Amino acid sequence: MYVPSHLHHMVFELVKNSLRATVELYGEDAEDFPPIKIVVAEGNEDITIKISDEGGGISRSNLSKVWTYMYTTAEAPDLEDTSDKSDFKAPLAGYGYGLPLSRLYARYFGGDLKIISMENYGTDAYLHLSRLSDSEEPLS
Repeated sequence: MYVPSHLHHMVFELVKNSLRATVELYGEDAEDFPPIKIVVAEGNEDITIKISDEGGGISRSNLSKVWTYMYTTAEAPDLEDTSDKSDFKAPLAGYGYGLPLSRLYARYFGGDLKIISMENYGTDAYLHLSRLSDSEEPLS
């Protein structure tokens, strides 16, 4: 019952955040990075996608901020206008809407997004997707 583009956005956002955190922690020149682990579990009521990284985690004081629109830990994207449009590169991070919008999509379709983090270690993201087709469109 999920719109493929919304599902793609949610999973892409979570994997992208894990990859960015890992590379930022270990440095771009590191020879080895710890793996990003993805587990898909199918239950009777939902399908859960767990994405785990060892990218340093999020402090408890900042954890609630990740759900705030416009909050980001990434550098502000450089959108300098160039006359040669073929050189334009769309930024992957820096606007602060990825996680809030992903959670909004998940909840809209009867699921949820939870983030559990251990500071100085890593983060686990749980994307719960409802398998039941009985959820109604939340218009109120």
